Amino acid sequence: MTLLLIYCGLFLLIGIYEYIKRKDFEEFVVAGRRYGAGVVGISIVASCVGASATIGMTGLAFTSGTPAFWWLGSGAVGLLVLSTVLARKVRRSNVFTLPDMAEKFISPAARKTMALIIIPAWTAILAAQYVAAAKVTVSLSGMEYSTALAACALFIIAYTLLGGQNSILKSDAVQYGMVAAGLLMALYYTGSASTVSLSDIPVEFVNSDFTLSKWSYFMIIIGGSYVVCPMLFGRLFSARDEQKAKQGALLSVALIALSAVVIVCIGLYARGLAPAGTNGESILTQVVPSVMPEWAGLVLLFALLSTIISSADSCLITAATVFEHDIIGGTSVGRCRLLMICLGLGAVYIAHSGGSILSLLLAANDIYVCGVVAPMTVAILAYGKRILDDRIMLAAIVCGGICGIIAASTGLKIYSYAGIGFSLTLSLAALFKPRLATQS
Repeated sequence: MTLLLIYCGLFLLIGIYEYIKRKDFEEFVVAGRRYGAGVVGISIVASCVGASATIGMTGLAFTSGTPAFWWLGSGAVGLLVLSTVLARKVRRSNVFTLPDMAEKFISPAARKTMALIIIPAWTAILAAQYVAAAKVTVSLSGMEYSTALAACALFIIAYTLLGGQNSILKSDAVQYGMVAAGLLMALYYTGSASTVSLSDIPVEFVNSDFTLSKWSYFMIIIGGSYVVCPMLFGRLFSARDEQKAKQGALLSVALIALSAVVIVCIGLYARGLAPAGTNGESILTQVVPSVMPEWAGLVLLFALLSTIISSADSCLITAATVFEHDIIGGTSVGRCRLLMICLGLGAVYIAHSGGSILSLLLAANDIYVCGVVAPMTVAILAYGKRILDDRIMLAAIVCGGICGIIAASTGLKIYSYAGIGFSLTLSLAALFKPRLATQS
């Protein structure tokens, strides 16, 4: 418990330092646009390797085998598209948020509509991070789950609203260093204790537990969320220039792919440590620490907490910034902090309502990817070349978003594919407005 308090105190001090030093909206939201490729790339990885890629993904590997790689592997593919095709244009836009880009590249109505999709989706993702953080905190402190959930939420809200993007970027390098150390230790000790040999496990693209349809869902919905992502765009907006944005995104591709391999191997080794039927979400928080020395188990648990926090703070600042800048239309740091409190508490309510980490994340991705990814990708690529029909683009966002909501509420993935199909088809149709763009 003492170590946990010291850990929390360290990040609160970083937040307080940035609170005193940085005052304006640009510093708070995009860190003054002055960071290099290394900081940008590591921060992207730290934000992506969160609850889904640690607790959730290890459990998926335990139950489904090597195809679990595609949970993060699809993200690496999406980031490769982002880095090679879009990153330069994203940074060149010189805006604060993804919906801000939507107004510049499409229309004011597109900005508001995308904002209304992003805010609830990212609040749901934040709720998933709260659930994961609470599970780890229970293991570290012995708290009751409900108490741990409230404590984690308050800490994440306080730390984020104090320092904004500057403290997030600075802490991400330390947090990912802890994550890498913790996961490598977990790999070593589980490999030493497990009765499973990785050489005996077939490397499969898909299998009966992870079908081709599930793979296609991960590649389209999960991978798509990395191609156009308000949280990751925030990192690119913080880069010093276009070249640093692209280099940082490319660095993140390699690190995320390596992280995915390590996490899957831990889940596979756990098959020789836990009986069949074990809850997959307990693998990293209970099963793996049980075969590690006490000190190494503590490192792993703090590593898990670090990677969850580095995702949660990014979700919170993204949702609050979009609310402030794109719904309210302001640039008030004080109001942005107040919105963080409101959205953060809303995520607590969602977390209390139940549902697994994976289900919360998949539901949020359904809504966002169906409504935003295809229209925004087409808009970025077309900017400066053609003028888009803004009415058709708005229809693409709305139709895709509605299908995503239906998919999230019913669990029927056919609506996810329909949403992507509608939004992409309509976005491409919007290209054929019969006059060339005059934008500079």
